[in-house]
Amino acid sequence: MEHIKRKKKFIGSSFQKKLLLLIFASAIIPTSIVAAALYYLIFNLLAWQIGIPEAIAYNLIPVVRKINLIILVSLPIVFSFIWLIALELSHRISGPLFRLERELGERLAGKGHGHIKLRPKDELRALVDKINKLINK
Repeated sequence: MEHIKRKKKFIGSSFQKKLLLLIFASAIIPTSIVAAALYYLIFNLLAWQIGIPEAIAYNLIPVVRKINLIILVSLPIVFSFIWLIALELSHRISGPLFRLERELGERLAGKGHGHIKLRPKDELRALVDKINKLINK
């Protein structure tokens, strides 16, 4: 079987853009909500429970600064990692759709012939196999 490799992960189709945004947002929004809730829980509720005498508040400030630094350093790394996963997932779905649409357009224009080929790990393989059976008839 011929190995087909797309040259770029982001093909720029509106479907891939929507899918990429959906995957990214579905990971980022809950992560942000949980992080904000934990931050609130740790600092505001702790401060409220102990009444924050000035000596305790003075000792908490360095801890808060360290946690803020950890958050500022780790969040871009986490968001980048989530973006790469979202890009790969959207690529696995929108790439085959893009190829399928292009090759079906070629068949309708009378330019293409033979089977529509996808990469072995692409999604939609079952759909393309059925379309290829239809083309053979």
